[in-house]
Amino acid sequence: MDVEGLKKFVTEKRLEERSVKSFWNYFNNFEKEHNKEFQKSFPDFTASELDLSIGTVALRITNWPEDGYNHVVVTLELHYRNLYAGRYTIEFTLFGEVEDDSLSIF
Repeated sequence: MDVEGLKKFVTEKRLEERSVKSFWNYFNNFEKEHNKEFQKSFPDFTASELDLSIGTVALRITNWPEDGYNHVVVTLELHYRNLYAGRYTIEFTLFGEVEDDSLSIF
């Protein structure tokens, strides 16, 4: 398995940086569009108390065995006030374009 190739892809396409930027866009929209739910999950929210870290980077092969629909999936782990608060997942095509993203709040 070519792990170094995957690392090179992530670096060249700036997936780590782009994932964090996309997270903040999604998170800020969540706060605006679902403020009541947001306040319940993140009372008195302060951005400096939210820690993000890369949980996983994975090559996902879908439509096995034809493998015609594949993605690199980056998962960010969220900790708010030192508690595990959720997970943000973003899927990139093998060309480095964003295909989909989602946020799960715990």
